[in-house]
Amino acid sequence: MIKLLKLLAILAVLGFPIAVVGFRLDLFPFTSSFKILGATVVLAAVVFFLGMLTAFIMRKNVDLAKSARTAAMIALLPLIGLGSQMFTAKSVPAIHNISTDLVNPPAFDKVVALRSEANNPLAYNIAELASIQAKAYPNVKTLISDSSLNEAHANAKAVIESMGLELVNSDAANGIIEATETTAIWGFKDDIVVRITEKNGKTAIDLRSVSRIGTSDLGANAKRIEKFLAKF
Repeated sequence: MIKLLKLLAILAVLGFPIAVVGFRLDLFPFTSSFKILGATVVLAAVVFFLGMLTAFIMRKNVDLAKSARTAAMIALLPLIGLGSQMFTAKSVPAIHNISTDLVNPPAFDKVVALRSEANNPLAYNIAELASIQAKAYPNVKTLISDSSLNEAHANAKAVIESMGLELVNSDAANGIIEATETTAIWGFKDDIVVRITEKNGKTAIDLRSVSRIGTSDLGANAKRIEKFLAKF
């Protein structure tokens, strides 16, 4: 029983790297990785419960109780790691398309060709997303600047580069900058567009950030936009 618990605990620990490596090597789609992560959480929870229960039942046998607790502690690692991600997912809306302008979202140009049909659509569904986004991310809104259009474009480009994003398009004449960010672990790609326009004698800077895959972005796109706005 103890050996089985340790084996299952190790398997639970391996769940996350298996899901990531399999996805990064194109061995299976993210939907399969997501299922692996879900199964990992269940397995880890079961092993932790059984490990602690076994340790209590066998408390008079010091060595066996210690081994059971060890298995439980091993299983606790993925339980905490993946559990925190699940908590984050539940704390934010399941959306992945975020814009500072909820009425007229910035449009992508060059990025369109980099995305496949399997990726999330770029269209911003105002009726579906606007109210949800406004409630969840009230700080994501248009930035109004006294800078000239050219100054704002240069500054925006510098901010994009300082954030480590891959520049895709920089068109000062049309006031647009496009970039892509690739996450370190999963290799997820999120696309960003910056739109710079004149508004009532001022310069308006709007952004949109969209994840290529996944229903929920765990708040990543909003955080990216807020980081840009703060740096700008």
